[in-house]
Amino acid sequence: IRGDLHMHTTWSDGRLSVEEMALAAKARGLTYIAICDHSPRLRDGRMEQQAAEIAEVNERISRLRVLSGVEVDIKGDGSLDMPDEVLAERDWVVASIHSGFQDSSEKLTQRMISAIENPLIDCIAHPTGRRLRSRPSYELDLDEVFGAAAATGTALEINGQPDRLDLKAGLGDV
Repeated sequence: IRGDLHMHTTWSDGRLSVEEMALAAKARGLTYIAICDHSPRLRDGRMEQQAAEIAEVNERISRLRVLSGVEVDIKGDGSLDMPDEVLAERDWVVASIHSGFQDSSEKLTQRMISAIENPLIDCIAHPTGRRLRSRPSYELDLDEVFGAAAATGTALEINGQPDRLDLKAGLGDV
């Protein structure tokens, strides 16, 4: 493992600062990380402030690259909660569904595919939405999602967080 492309900091719901995350990643031998805090917490100039902080950390810490990313919400109509011109300024953009879990399989699948087809989206986070012991996977057509991701080169997160574990490395069993 050379890097982690989905990390949260104190800019949203994480427990550590950008610098603390970078130092911990470097101590583990990683060569890159992407800070992808939740977009609703990065409004009103906070995204620009965070990008400046990431640039400062990159100047101070050698042999580790900190990418400036964001985790955007896939809204009910499949659009994203931040405009493309803002997303284009990030090094790495993660999209995820955080609401409407009860929508039909067809609607959830289309929402996900709409995000996958946006050329600014690099990765879909927690693609099944599952949380062990608290929320089942949402219903969507994974074959269609996998096909769209393969066609566009969009990564699908294999989330190793203990309460998620929603895709396995082989993608066969979710």
